[in-house]
Amino acid sequence: MDDMYLSTDDRVDIQIHLQELSKRISTIIILIVILTLIWSLSIDQILKFVLSSLDPCMDSCVNIFSPEEWAGTRWLSAGLLAIFTAGPFIILQVYSFAKPGLLPSERIVLISWMSIFWLISLISILYTLTELLPTVYQYGHSFNQDTGLTGKYDAAEMLKISIAIAWTIILILAASSIIVIAGFMKLLWSGNAEWWRLRIHGMMLMLIWLILPNDLPGLFITLTIIAITAVEFAGFKHFRSPMPIGYGLKDLMNSEGRIQRILYADCSCCGVSPNVQALEGMGIITFQSVCRNEEEQNILLDSVMRFNVNQVIFSGCLIESLPFQLLDSLRFLGCEYRTLNLAHLSTLRTNNVDIDYQIAMSLLINPWSEAQMLERCMRIILESNINSIFYGDNLEFGLNLNSEEAWITSPTEKLLEMLAENGISINRSSN
Repeated sequence: MDDMYLSTDDRVDIQIHLQELSKRISTIIILIVILTLIWSLSIDQILKFVLSSLDPCMDSCVNIFSPEEWAGTRWLSAGLLAIFTAGPFIILQVYSFAKPGLLPSERIVLISWMSIFWLISLISILYTLTELLPTVYQYGHSFNQDTGLTGKYDAAEMLKISIAIAWTIILILAASSIIVIAGFMKLLWSGNAEWWRLRIHGMMLMLIWLILPNDLPGLFITLTIIAITAVEFAGFKHFRSPMPIGYGLKDLMNSEGRIQRILYADCSCCGVSPNVQALEGMGIITFQSVCRNEEEQNILLDSVMRFNVNQVIFSGCLIESLPFQLLDSLRFLGCEYRTLNLAHLSTLRTNNVDIDYQIAMSLLINPWSEAQMLERCMRIILESNINSIFYGDNLEFGLNLNSEEAWITSPTEKLLEMLAENGISINRSSN
């Protein structure tokens, strides 16, 4: 397997996805064209208001030197207004198309970022055109007055520069917001910071280059430096944050000195599987029926990927009952898995003794050493006054244990020796 699949994924031909994408893009383009035509009816009044704000002179000094360039600027402005107006519809289409292939945390990040991006875009445009740029143009015009020059400014050029600066501010805010949101959702940390930097900076600079006038290379260099600096400042904390931790996970060191993170998937198996206390350092995530519920399977994959989990311990689920997509995805993420088989262990008794569940949990080795495992098991068995142990690789059919008996699945030879040394009867399963 060379990729990760969600439990809700349908392995359909790529042509079907391309057809759906083409349909959604066509719908968006048609809507933008219609809105552009609508905005074109009132674009002259809007541009008149904008130019009056940008005009740095007491008496108007803004002129049109190139009618064809002015016409192009008018349609560009109408098109940009149409795109912003269609923003909510575009967000809905993008989210609907991407949702089936996203993990739960990624869905939250995507819809949060797109909504915030749309809002801050509108706010930044209003602020840039009514406050920031008028101040900048007024400051620049003062140099002409000091040198005795009479300023005459091209309306189309002023608007193009204004759009370029406003667009750059929008991209900076968009890049900064995705970094902040991803950081708070624990998707961004020092280990994958370069991955995020490459994509965010690359996309941002490409979009800045596309919108800037070709005859203003100095402006591109200036805005590029400002954009990179602003994004790095916004992500300073998140780019350097340590590996995220959730669900009570702790870094455990195995015998080879490697850090391990163990997540205990405490699944009730629709009320069949009992509860047992996890070992120290294990993270705990609870489910109702992870083998049947596709959303819970996606949550598990999301948690494994976000928190760099090395091993998942299922409480009662049989490995054979779990969907192959889930197991393949766990292997793709480099995560091992096993089960305590608590649901089947619960059939060994008619009383409420939970000694078998505790032993199943205490048998775990890696990252814990065999000596730690032996100590845990013997302490539990001796404190529970167990005098007889049944063991085997599989549960014995029809076996019914009393309060002084217990079951161990696949014990080590060392554990069997210690049990015998403590005078505990050992009975191998006939199955």
